[in-house]
Amino acid sequence: MIQSEFGRHLELLRRRSGKSRYRLAQYTGLDQAYLLRLESGERSSPSRDVVIMLGLALAENVDSIGVHDIDELLLAAEFAPLKRRGERISR
Repeated sequence: MIQSEFGRHLELLRRRSGKSRYRLAQYTGLDQAYLLRLESGERSSPSRDVVIMLGLALAENVDSIGVHDIDELLLAAEFAPLKRRGERISR
């Protein structure tokens, strides 16, 4: 199976965060096998809530991952980025 853009982003951020799939599963409550399927592209289209939960878990206790990385993960999953306070979303 060809790795999706979302899967590539997720794996890259997970590695950059220094977290294993096991640790990420503990942070999020998601199954390790599900995380592997997301990264490999075998499973696609996670919900927006799952993507945000993954982004927050990856950023926890890691200075090198910020809100812009969560936005990139959301965009890779074909969701709108996070709205910032005072920011208007154009349609």
